[in-house]
Amino acid sequence: MSQIFKYNPSLDGLRGIAVICVLLVHASYGKISGGFLGVDLFFVLSGYLITAILQKEFSLYHKISFKNFYIKRILRLVPPLVVCIGLYLIYQFFIPPKGNENPLMIVFASLFYFVNFIHESYMGPLVHLWSLSVEEHFYLFWPILVAGVLFKLSRKNQILFILLFVVVITIFRIWVYHTNTINPMTAGIFSIDSYRFTFCRIDAILIGALAAVALKVKQYDFKINIKPNIGLGLLLAPLALLVLFLDVDNQIWRYGGFFATNILALVIILFAIENPKNKILGNQILLWFGQRSYGIYVYHYLIFLAMEPMREPGNIINLMVITLLRFLISLVFAEISYRFVERPILIFKKNFQNTKLRQPIEGKER
Repeated sequence: MSQIFKYNPSLDGLRGIAVICVLLVHASYGKISGGFLGVDLFFVLSGYLITAILQKEFSLYHKISFKNFYIKRILRLVPPLVVCIGLYLIYQFFIPPKGNENPLMIVFASLFYFVNFIHESYMGPLVHLWSLSVEEHFYLFWPILVAGVLFKLSRKNQILFILLFVVVITIFRIWVYHTNTINPMTAGIFSIDSYRFTFCRIDAILIGALAAVALKVKQYDFKINIKPNIGLGLLLAPLALLVLFLDVDNQIWRYGGFFATNILALVIILFAIENPKNKILGNQILLWFGQRSYGIYVYHYLIFLAMEPMREPGNIINLMVITLLRFLISLVFAEISYRFVERPILIFKKNFQNTKLRQPIEGKER
């Protein structure tokens, strides 16, 4: 596909849509119930881009620099995470932990990426960082697996390998959900649930990876022959309906419907890849959100909870004002982080990149 290693503003636009979905579900106290699909959109996109990048490096050098890969991930993800943890320590000084929350455990689980192994009741304001844990667990082994096994297979066997992986994870995810409806899979503070546990959620990342492998075609480009705005509208309309009305505990979705929503996310991503200058996804508002999506995601939930004491139950005006303030403060924090934490540190990524790959990649890797 011709656009894999060129900056694609449409993908930043999709990141913007994804993080807005997450903001909506949290700001609405779950009323905009399907906003959680923003995380799935992030997962599929991440799987596609990271696998495409690894493919390119392997095709040029017949190997992958694991050191470079992991250092770049650290530079991209850890600085805002450390800032978030610092903000949490300030937060819990003013708002004492509730119920099962343990500040020390919350800090260690967040910093070392095992939030999704801990029962959510213990994680308090940083419970949303479970998705970062899923991604980093996957990328801990994925470069090693693709360099040592996957990329040495034929294209057909690569596809079959990942497809089998997706099937196994899908079955396991359904089994875990069904088992938990009968007897929760918990042991002390640890739990295995089908929404947050690593081996229940990497199906979305794998679907993105599968597309990267399957659509690596040299002879021709993958094309979606439809006018960009019409095609995008046809794809975003069902996503919007799902965001508005799909409940995370919907039985159809829990028992396999998540595969369909992941495929929808993938088709939207492929459309964006083939239409890098789409006017809708490339508008300045979505681009702004997309370029700062990581910071927005990391900081917003803590900020939302910090402002919860200002809420007056039953007061609609108060709800509207607090919601607006939550959004504005989250965006301000994300902007400060983007300008003074993320961008200055990301400059160092160029020191850990093969010279033949030193060209802009579609937005950012996440």
